[in-house]
Amino acid sequence: MKAVVCGLALAAGLFFSAPSFAQDAPRPAILSQFQKAGGTVTYIGSAHGLDGWIVKNPKGQVQTVYTTADGALVAGMLFGPDGMSITEKQLAAYHDKLTGAQAPLPGAQKAPGGAEKLYAETAKAGWVALGQSSAPYMYVFMNVACDHCQAYWKALAGAVKDGELQVRLVPYGKEAVNRDGGAALLSVADPAAAWASYLGGDGAALAKDKATPAAYAKIDANTALADKWKLPGPPFSLFRRPSDGKLMAFAGTPSNMMLLLADFLK
Repeated sequence: MKAVVCGLALAAGLFFSAPSFAQDAPRPAILSQFQKAGGTVTYIGSAHGLDGWIVKNPKGQVQTVYTTADGALVAGMLFGPDGMSITEKQLAAYHDKLTGAQAPLPGAQKAPGGAEKLYAETAKAGWVALGQSSAPYMYVFMNVACDHCQAYWKALAGAVKDGELQVRLVPYGKEAVNRDGGAALLSVADPAAAWASYLGGDGAALAKDKATPAAYAKIDANTALADKWKLPGPPFSLFRRPSDGKLMAFAGTPSNMMLLLADFLK
């Protein structure tokens, strides 16, 4: 893939390299030591200030543990103030992730960092969905006036039309043409039609007068999100692979579109 992500956010401790699959969350020292000893560690979400993990020792024994902000560890189940098992919900969400669900893990927005946190924050960002609601989806951070972004969309459009993929465009940008156009895209009643018209040369389809104040707030928040994570691109793509639940990310456009689309086949 062109311009594979080599760094997402140094402050968040992320590093993407080929293949572009992302670490789910930073591991406390105690869990890193466990991994070095031959164990495996899998993030399952955050709740009540605790990060949840599935740990498996070299003998195959599995249990859930929770780590605190200062790196301490508590083994066992987590229950909420209402007495309901949070661990059960997290494990159910993790199972769904492995079987094709693409939603963020529970509480991932509250995680200290990692791609799961970015993914959860992106899901809450301002975006428009192009394609069938039942299709597997990917998020694409883009500038509406970006030639590479427009070309990328055109390469994806066939799969979107055929119902194989849903693309969730996350417009951002500080330049007037991208800020105004992106806000308009977030405002119009039919973003797919407006985007098609804009790509066809009708600049009025995403003109400033189409944008609402609420949409400007959304696109500015999107820009702040891209800046906070130091996202490369545009375009920048982020998705959970339906086949195995791994988060994938890359900047630019793929050299082989068929390989990208294959990631959406279970």
